[in-house]
Amino acid sequence: MSQDTDDFGIRQFATSPVTVIRQHVLGDDLLAHGSIIAIATVASGALNYAFQVFMGRALGPEQYGVFGALFALFYIVNVFGRGIRFSATRFTAELVDDGPALASFHRKFLRQSMLFSIGIFVTLVAAAPILSDFLDVSPTLLVVAIAGTAPFGLALTVNFGTLQGVQWFTPLGGYKVLLAGVKLAAGVVLVLLGYGVFGAFTALVLASVVVFGLTTLHVRRRLPDTIPSTSSFDFSRAYRYTLPAILTGFCVTVPTTVDVLLAKAFFPSRLAGLYVAASVLGKILIFLPMGISTALFPKVSTQRGDETATNALLNRAMLYTAVIAGLGAVTYWVVPEFVLTTFYGAAYADAVPLLQWYGISILAFALASVVLNFELARSRNRFVYVFTLISVVEIALMGVFHASPLQFLHILLAGNATLVVLGIIEVHS
Repeated sequence: MSQDTDDFGIRQFATSPVTVIRQHVLGDDLLAHGSIIAIATVASGALNYAFQVFMGRALGPEQYGVFGALFALFYIVNVFGRGIRFSATRFTAELVDDGPALASFHRKFLRQSMLFSIGIFVTLVAAAPILSDFLDVSPTLLVVAIAGTAPFGLALTVNFGTLQGVQWFTPLGGYKVLLAGVKLAAGVVLVLLGYGVFGAFTALVLASVVVFGLTTLHVRRRLPDTIPSTSSFDFSRAYRYTLPAILTGFCVTVPTTVDVLLAKAFFPSRLAGLYVAASVLGKILIFLPMGISTALFPKVSTQRGDETATNALLNRAMLYTAVIAGLGAVTYWVVPEFVLTTFYGAAYADAVPLLQWYGISILAFALASVVLNFELARSRNRFVYVFTLISVVEIALMGVFHASPLQFLHILLAGNATLVVLGIIEVHS
């Protein structure tokens, strides 16, 4: 085994794991920065899941199925937001040493993203009757509520991407927690006041508006106030990067989101509600190691010319993700009923096999997502297209084979495991 392929000290780890951990982990800035985001992710995740659990208990399985389908639609809309954030992070990392150019890029990109998000809003409003019929959701106003999350929600991703690109991880984490906190507080109040599902999504809009305003002020105060006329950025580069960035957003959002929409369309309301509960808990295994991927992206972008350094970053990111998500998957397999009844109550105990298989599927998905982020940060887009193709195949198969929710999960597991193997091959090709 060469030195390049043994960056984490695999042979040494086999004989002296404590020494390897001391040498490679305690002083690892990827882990340090990833830990900041991980702590924020745990905190915001706790608030987000409190939001989900409250809605599950307050609305009941049938209305929670409606909520879950609409929330999945919200996530799909945010495919564009993830693409915008990837682009903002990629080019912010490149411009980090040129303050005036970075300030110019941020202001122009924010303005263009706001215009784009307004276009998404108009499109969703126009399509609301069709979406309402497909999801069997009434009234149509509920779909319009999803459209309302687009303008500030998508523009907010520019600010988050900027904070990530310049590696201001502490404020980034703080704002993520604030976003989740405002959403939870507003959601609880509005639902208790009797606004139901509509109140829950109004809370998303309010949270986005508040955090968008605060992050915009934060970024502009930290960047130069005056921008010389010589400070410019070739936005055609960002536009060319947009397609793979949006596809990456599609890849990390849709395969584990569209299944909820399909479950709502194909299964009875109660069964769809059980699937939503398993899905919500399963996604914890993505969110927990998310800090590692968040810290990985700008570090790879700034060192993409040094293959040895970037491969070492990938090796560590894969290891950390496998440990974190793997522990969660084992927990879901061993004590699924305890997890379900603790978070959702006895009414969701029948979702045990769904949670078990969801956990394993998401473990593979989390590992594949690390490789996906790594390749996009290096502007190597072939794996992005492969990931997209397999994701589309997964969706098509779920549309054909839907005799039971377990079929969905077996399809996702097969696709995600394939992506892990292909991703590793691609990195070393």
